[in-house]
Amino acid sequence: MASEVPFPSDRFLQRNCGSARVGFVRRGGRTVLIERFGSAPLRLFSPYGADAVPEVVLANVSGGVAGGDRLGVVVGVGPGADAAMTTQAAEKVYRALDVPARIDVDIRVGAGAAFEWLPQETILFDGARLGRSLSVDLGRDARALLAEMLVFGRAAFGERFRVGMVRDRWLIDREGRPVWRDTFGIDDDGPLHARSGLGGKRVLATLIYAGGDAGERLDAVRVLAGECGYCFGATCVRGLLVVRFLAGEAGRFKAAFAEFVGRLRALLLGRPPSPPRVWLC
Repeated sequence: MASEVPFPSDRFLQRNCGSARVGFVRRGGRTVLIERFGSAPLRLFSPYGADAVPEVVLANVSGGVAGGDRLGVVVGVGPGADAAMTTQAAEKVYRALDVPARIDVDIRVGAGAAFEWLPQETILFDGARLGRSLSVDLGRDARALLAEMLVFGRAAFGERFRVGMVRDRWLIDREGRPVWRDTFGIDDDGPLHARSGLGGKRVLATLIYAGGDAGERLDAVRVLAGECGYCFGATCVRGLLVVRFLAGEAGRFKAAFAEFVGRLRALLLGRPPSPPRVWLC
């Protein structure tokens, strides 16, 4: 007689339910961090001095995301503030039994403020199930640089993402009005590796810049994206500059993408021409 599966569902297992809150305001002519809260497994660090743009680093100390985990991040950037946020390392999403993991990021950027959401890549193990949303509300004249990178399977282990589920939603509003709604979705029987999907590629990266000068920057951004040497598309929609890349291998692509992000930070926001420092560690 065959033995029963001890845990037939993620619902029978203990799962993480963590949250983080971050708040920035402009005070005395500079941006200061006024709120930094994290509940396990999420932790927040602000390792850099006051001379740089304030940057908060988000860490998941559990080492990854399992089926049924729920993580939420809320970021508030006050009017005129200037700040950035990234992650300590790549986020790993493990194989799930049946319940998707859930990650929700909610960002509010006040009038005239500038904010960067630049996490490191998300690696989806074969069999991973993930629902993720990035919701951004921009005030008048606010600017934002947002990036996400999905890696399907662990190439170093010879792993291919054969089954699994991904729902990756982007929602961007300007002064309460919707300007961008986009969902990337893959199901267990979805054509991820077919020509109608990613065409055999393992990496999908999306970068969006929101700003009043987005249309003026499109040609320059296309030149920079072309110099990366990877398949890409770039367009401007409703004051948003949208760039997408496809790549077959994560390691070399991340190095090229990091350089691209650094050059965009300089071009669009007047930052030093480099990615967040933890990307280089």
